[in-house]
Amino acid sequence: MKFNKALYLQYILFLIIIYLANRLVIAVFQWEPDFEKTQYSLHQIFAFLSISSAILLLVHDFVKNKNEAILGYVFLVTLTIKVIACYVFIAPVLQNEPVNTFEKGYFFILFVLFLCIDVYFTARLLNKNNY
Repeated sequence: MKFNKALYLQYILFLIIIYLANRLVIAVFQWEPDFEKTQYSLHQIFAFLSISSAILLLVHDFVKNKNEAILGYVFLVTLTIKVIACYVFIAPVLQNEPVNTFEKGYFFILFVLFLCIDVYFTARLLNKNNY
């Protein structure tokens, strides 16, 4: 089984850049007090999304090596499972009264960002010339 180390190193580099950018945005806009009122910390949200994206990348790379023809279908299924897992993860925040709009919005922004990363890396796997 052949795994592309450069792909995983690029993923780790993306994670580092996103994490540092998040820390910078939080410091610049002074959102530390807002995170004290949240149910999940930045680290918990970031860890959940980065681990779930890493699992997707591993599964997609494995499927590409076994049967590249079904990679698009596997992407749709795994992405659906990830969306469901994200909803289950954020559901306690959505059910709290009053709803913490900061936490909800911050999670949504990170979710969309990690969704774009999932799409980017799957597209790289599907692109035969750029693997």
